[in-house]
Amino acid sequence: DHQLRVVIGTLREEALLDNTIILFTSDHGDMLGNQGLWAKRLFYENSANIPLLLVGVNGDERVGHHRVDDRLVGWRDIMPTLLDLAGIPIPETVEGLSMVGNEQREWCYCEIDEGVHATRMIRDGRYKLIYYATGNVRQLFDMQEDPQELVNLANDADHAAVLERLTGHLVSQLYNEDQAWVQDGALVGLPAREFTPGPNKGLTSQRGAHWPQPPATNMPQIEWHGDAGGNR
Repeated sequence: DHQLRVVIGTLREEALLDNTIILFTSDHGDMLGNQGLWAKRLFYENSANIPLLLVGVNGDERVGHHRVDDRLVGWRDIMPTLLDLAGIPIPETVEGLSMVGNEQREWCYCEIDEGVHATRMIRDGRYKLIYYATGNVRQLFDMQEDPQELVNLANDADHAAVLERLTGHLVSQLYNEDQAWVQDGALVGLPAREFTPGPNKGLTSQRGAHWPQPPATNMPQIEWHGDAGGNR
């Protein structure tokens, strides 16, 4: 917060603030104990839903003030948005969408890691599908009724059509080695593996702990490691 204040204050002192576009975001969130997990590299909301704040130049009503927008956006949309606000044409090769105006996507695809740690996600306006290739595991959450992602609807008959629709979107986005997870149009994933927590499951070692979820009892402490000389 202090460093942001320094940047904004400097822009104001140099009479540049009114003609500066500011976009603040983050590369990831943190589980902070939710679902018994810490750290990042997961598609639960605490890890995947990041802040994105946009301030346009003074008087640009395309951005406006005190406005909250719940459209599905991602990092790919930052460049076309900034180009649009700056009055620069957006190249046709750009995959992202400008956040200026009302254009929006119906769903988005996201990916984390490769091989046995690969996790993929499809999110539309209401539902989220998380796919763990190892074990061929799917989780389906109703983000409207279950924002804390506590009820997996993947095996719920009433949501079979939703699961099939989002799975179809997922399969359509797979490429390179991920395509081996599909046989005859159906997801088969990778063989299941037994999950064995490592000797240190403190906060420092939980990056990339995917599926199955580590037991929450292994999470409370940080274990510090010394160097060869015994220093810590």
